[in-house]
Amino acid sequence: MTRQHRRGGRAVVILLLLVILALAVISGLLALKLSRREEPRLAGVWQMRAELTDTARTRADTWLQRAAMGEQVPAADYLPPLSVTVRLTLSKDGSWSREIRDGEYETARTAAEKGLARALRELLCLRIADAGRPPETAAEAEERVQRVLGMSTEDYMREYGPALLPPLAEMHDFYDGGGSYRADAETISFDGEAVRYLADDGLLVLLRPEGAEVYERA
Repeated sequence: MTRQHRRGGRAVVILLLLVILALAVISGLLALKLSRREEPRLAGVWQMRAELTDTARTRADTWLQRAAMGEQVPAADYLPPLSVTVRLTLSKDGSWSREIRDGEYETARTAAEKGLARALRELLCLRIADAGRPPETAAEAEERVQRVLGMSTEDYMREYGPALLPPLAEMHDFYDGGGSYRADAETISFDGEAVRYLADDGLLVLLRPEGAEVYERA
């Protein structure tokens, strides 16, 4: 083998070694980046929807089924999805607060009462037809209720109907609060109560023993 060939071989070997070294450095940097868990930006306002639909629909069904022929009208089908916003504020100074929106609670309660009123009118129509009388529309049944009771079916639900939602005071007791918090890469400690969490810039999930709370950045 000539000297020129030997020099060419050494150049190839050196080039390969440099490529291998560069790949090793890149692999190491990628592994370091993947293994390093950056703490997300937690400070700010987060909000979640506290679902009330199942509770309201169960209570509406239970109430209407106590009436004659009530089992023929699925009251739950007349109630829309119901929820209220819960706002969680994590301040940069280490303080936190959480509250529900009273206005949204009243909106949900009114929507639930209107849904049950529609179911009640449907039941009245069924009972009128079952009694052998000419069928009536929901509007005609509403007129009959107003003549007999002196109020609309919705007013009747508001005054004498069942409580379809948990009491507002009870919801405040459950959701409202405040104090101080500390966070690391895996847990948030609310006044000493450690809660595991998952988060990115737009989503925060608190993994409580009673269930997950899913918040979105407001």
